[in-house]
Amino acid sequence: MKFLYQGIETKTKQRVHGVIDASTLQHAHAQLREQEIQAVTLSINPEKKITGKKVKISDLVLPIQELATLTEAGVSLIDAIYSLAESDQNMRISQGFKEIAAKVEAGEKFSEAIDSSLLPFPSFVSPLVKAGELSGQLTLALNNASQQMEYEESIRADIKSAITYPLVLIGSGITAMLIIFFAVVPKFSHMLDGDKELPLLAYWVLSAGRAVNQSPFIIATVIALLIITVGLILRHPEVRSAVANASLRLPVIGEWLSEQDTARWAALSSAMLQAKVSLIEALTLAAHASDYKLRKQRALNMVNDIESGMAFSEALKKARLIPATSMNLIAVGDKTGQLGNMLKAVAKLHDESCKRRMKKVITLMEPIAILVVGIFIGTMIIGIILAITATTNIDI
Repeated sequence: MKFLYQGIETKTKQRVHGVIDASTLQHAHAQLREQEIQAVTLSINPEKKITGKKVKISDLVLPIQELATLTEAGVSLIDAIYSLAESDQNMRISQGFKEIAAKVEAGEKFSEAIDSSLLPFPSFVSPLVKAGELSGQLTLALNNASQQMEYEESIRADIKSAITYPLVLIGSGITAMLIIFFAVVPKFSHMLDGDKELPLLAYWVLSAGRAVNQSPFIIATVIALLIITVGLILRHPEVRSAVANASLRLPVIGEWLSEQDTARWAALSSAMLQAKVSLIEALTLAAHASDYKLRKQRALNMVNDIESGMAFSEALKKARLIPATSMNLIAVGDKTGQLGNMLKAVAKLHDESCKRRMKKVITLMEPIAILVVGIFIGTMIIGIILAITATTNIDI
């Protein structure tokens, strides 16, 4: 690792600067002392732009698990971080942990180094690590962080798997429609030039087919622009938030998403409390983790009620974040001091219920996708048949 330094030579009292190669920040200071240079500033040399795929949250689950395993085995924190930095699987992750290691070695707390890191750690990781540092249970905190990260990634994977098959069906239907437009409809478009009047549906289908075949590049450009525009719009956080909030109001799908958010809130709150994070901070972070404005606001209102002196179970009941069937578990946990464990049990129950609801959503979406595709393809085929019967005097 290379370090930039500015300092003063002990003998000549002249200011000097340069780059020094050292394995750690402490080693760099030692080398400068050997060269009789008093360091004024010493920092990591910004290396050339690192190439490689963008780091995602899912890429950090394994490194956090490895860090927990190493610290549990008695390896010092700084050595454990440097061992992660030496990995060559992803250079961006390696560089990120190098910077974290340098900050920790310079005296910065591990939680603060994570908070200021360029790696995309979720917002709850730093408070969990901070609580682990204060309580002396850093290994437990790291395990909780990795488990929560893994759980949230599984939620995203569930959503992707739920919509993949319907999207494949719709994509196949669009492909089939394009084949009909380009390969079948042109063979019948000459009927538009005949003397006989065509039914309205037949006229629309044949006219659309002729337009597509006469200007394929224009049509393709328009479709591409529409796809790009929709993609750019959906990338906007406010639009994505609006879509998520609207989805929460849909029948069946809304129930599934609400159940999923309940499980996520309970799991994150449990992980925080078990790592000795304060109740208010844990609930605030869990509230901000929600993707839905309505549920986020309810969770934040609950935090305000608790700060005002209301009991946890009463505030939760008022917020309506979880179903009434789970309130008994929460009330027992609140009274016995086992709130973290009870929230973990609630998260597990709702996670299982969420998976059942997801299967119901998939079961519902598949026939809907098939129906939509069938309507479009059927409309085109009926239009062609109507055109044939209108020009051949065949009654149907």
